[in-house]
Amino acid sequence: MVLSSLLLGILLFQGPGDGWALVPSTRQVKRLYWDLFQTTEVWLSLIPEDPAGTPPLVTFIFQAFFPGQAERDPYSGLPREPKGPPARLVLRAQALPLTLVRQYTLRLEIDDKTVDLTGPAARYRYLPACLAGDECSANAVEAELEPSLLRSMLTARIVKGEALGFPIRLTADDQRSLAEFATRIGLKGE
Repeated sequence: MVLSSLLLGILLFQGPGDGWALVPSTRQVKRLYWDLFQTTEVWLSLIPEDPAGTPPLVTFIFQAFFPGQAERDPYSGLPREPKGPPARLVLRAQALPLTLVRQYTLRLEIDDKTVDLTGPAARYRYLPACLAGDECSANAVEAELEPSLLRSMLTARIVKGEALGFPIRLTADDQRSLAEFATRIGLKGE
């Protein structure tokens, strides 16, 4: 009884942007239609490497949002893939469990070009990790991502940078997964 009440409470407080937490997966593009909010969320979760070879401390979640009622498959009744470009595209850098955030930074170096997603002109926000009865502290930063920046990450020789104060580097496998994400959200072919 207590477990079912807890599960129901968790599900009631979920909404667009939280799909990645409900269906954890790494390097797999996932999609969820939020019927109550009439929004489709597509996401990809990656755990970038530390260039020094130490264990990773950060996860990246790339998310695309498509507002509006989803078209349904006439045979299964399931929502179909969204059409057109996403209304919103974000990159979330979140500390892995038991990791103390050093700085709330998100900087990428894409083939020697540095992009500061938490700089003065950027659109970003800090995200708290709260549990009932606990004080909240930010453990993530979420930044708006331009489609052109995502595309440049697909073809780059190297994507590295700093997330939450930790050095990161995307592997070739990460970039292949990112290419699949771009294809699924309709941005790769543009």
